[in-house]
Amino acid sequence: MYDSGKSQFSFHANTGLIINFDRHVVIKILKKSGYEWADVTTALYRVNQGEKESVNNLKGFTYNLVDGKVEASKLTKESIFEEKNTDNWTSHKFTMPNVKEGSIIEYSYRIQSPFLFTLRDWTFQRTIPTLWSEYKAIIPEYFDYKQVSQGYEPYETYTANRVNVELGLTGNNPTGKEHHWIMKDVPALQEEPYMTSINNFVSRIEFELGQVSFPGQMITNFNNTWEKVSANLMASDRFGAQLTKTGFTKETLAPLVANESDPEKKMQIIYAYIKENIKCNDHFRLFAENNLRKALETRTGSSADINLLLVAMLKEAGLEANPVILSTRSNGFVGSFTYPSISKFNYVIGHVIIGEKEYLLDASERDAMPNMLPVRCLNREGLLVSAKSSRWVSLMPTTKASNMYQSSFVIGKDNSVTGKIEHSSAGYAAMSYRKKITAEGEKKYVEKALSKTDYWEINKFTIRNADATSEALKIGYEVNLAGQEKPVNTIYLKPMQNLGEKENPFKLDTRKFPVDFATPIDETHVYSYTLPEGYKVEEQPKNAVISLPENGGRFIYSITVLGNTVNVMSKLTINRPSFQAAEYPNLKEFYNHIVAKHAEQIVIKQQSN
Repeated sequence: MYDSGKSQFSFHANTGLIINFDRHVVIKILKKSGYEWADVTTALYRVNQGEKESVNNLKGFTYNLVDGKVEASKLTKESIFEEKNTDNWTSHKFTMPNVKEGSIIEYSYRIQSPFLFTLRDWTFQRTIPTLWSEYKAIIPEYFDYKQVSQGYEPYETYTANRVNVELGLTGNNPTGKEHHWIMKDVPALQEEPYMTSINNFVSRIEFELGQVSFPGQMITNFNNTWEKVSANLMASDRFGAQLTKTGFTKETLAPLVANESDPEKKMQIIYAYIKENIKCNDHFRLFAENNLRKALETRTGSSADINLLLVAMLKEAGLEANPVILSTRSNGFVGSFTYPSISKFNYVIGHVIIGEKEYLLDASERDAMPNMLPVRCLNREGLLVSAKSSRWVSLMPTTKASNMYQSSFVIGKDNSVTGKIEHSSAGYAAMSYRKKITAEGEKKYVEKALSKTDYWEINKFTIRNADATSEALKIGYEVNLAGQEKPVNTIYLKPMQNLGEKENPFKLDTRKFPVDFATPIDETHVYSYTLPEGYKVEEQPKNAVISLPENGGRFIYSITVLGNTVNVMSKLTINRPSFQAAEYPNLKEFYNHIVAKHAEQIVIKQQSN
């Protein structure tokens, strides 16, 4: 891939100063999976019916080698269209013609933007290798943009030279700087197991306007603060302004909390009411889609409608409640370490202070609980916003994903196995399973849950506490495994019954990015096997205790034989939700040991009379 971009300013009599962004791309399509690179989408901003960005000078060709000659297929108007996403955003799309394996596609275009506060960002790294990626930005001395770089790939070169900037003005043109960034032979950035948004790690550069100083005019300072971000949000009609008028909730609140004086119980009652009565339409938003009264009346809304309504009702009930804005895991990191801007946030939840305790609440997720947010929200920190001030609050999980498998099996002389499995899950594990049960139904969920064992026949199952989110979810199975037609002399028993770790998720030798499990993990298996009469354990795996450095985690595996009973215990604990890239080799080796132990067999032989 070759990718070249350039941003420069120009003056037009009708529009004044604008930013021209030119891009030129060449990509070779090696296989069918690369056809997606022939579909190109560009986001364009507009202010309601006023100023807007536009695409001009779009040209494109697809080159194919046919009978030893290069044939060029031209991009036509029929393959170019626009889609309105929101009031402020439009997608400009085009599809390159006649794309095949071996094609080379080439296109170029210009985006004209009247929005001087936003200089076009540039991404050097893609999910395919890039041989050459460069970006130029020629910035007049009037503008001071803050530059924010991220990623793990080094620049081949970066230069910043003072130049005369041609704006097309009569008279003297200003001086300025020409910035030039180049990356060469950039490797593809691929998704890896236990990775947050790929956007967190891609090599790119972003810009934020700091100040403008035109000759003879006062300096305009655009340097933002989190206090300004908070104040603007609280003044927004689709956010804070909706929280200033909460009287419409009184009729709903009265029968719920009229006789309740305990603040924490009030919170629980209101939270439960919203979760049970207002259904999320699966639109995850920062700003309300509708006014909160409509969400209450129609009993449906986006995540923002629901959580802002929750805050409004908590306020009306006399509790100290405010919104917390955040960026979901799939959207990328944002926090106190980033430049103050609302643009990186995409979600809102509720926050309550009762005495010395603080609670984070998301009522758009039926199986969430106070201080146990949906996994999508577990993204470092969020910004608490209020009319008075703002501050950062931790979004790190305080609850584990816990699983406990307790089983008792009877082994037959024909190598058959019958028994019961009791699977108890709590915390984030239970939240995940409850969501799947709701989506798939109990029977289908159970079939899929045990399908990874390949061979169990489920005779009966029970599910308890499916709706009791404060209790452990319990799923019981009565199962059997068919044996041979006649007794066998030697039984090879896989004690983990394929319910353990079968494959190491960490396959690369090295890793540049953190490993993020989202939550701490606690997984325990306790199995009891009753041997057939006249049989005895001949070989068994050795017991093991393996620990990660810095108390990162621990794995315990033990097998004990008492008479004709074999007891197996496996316990995996991951104490931290994330590990730095430098810790990856230890983590990979840790899982190698677990996979190896869980694959070991017990050899059971019939004893001679």
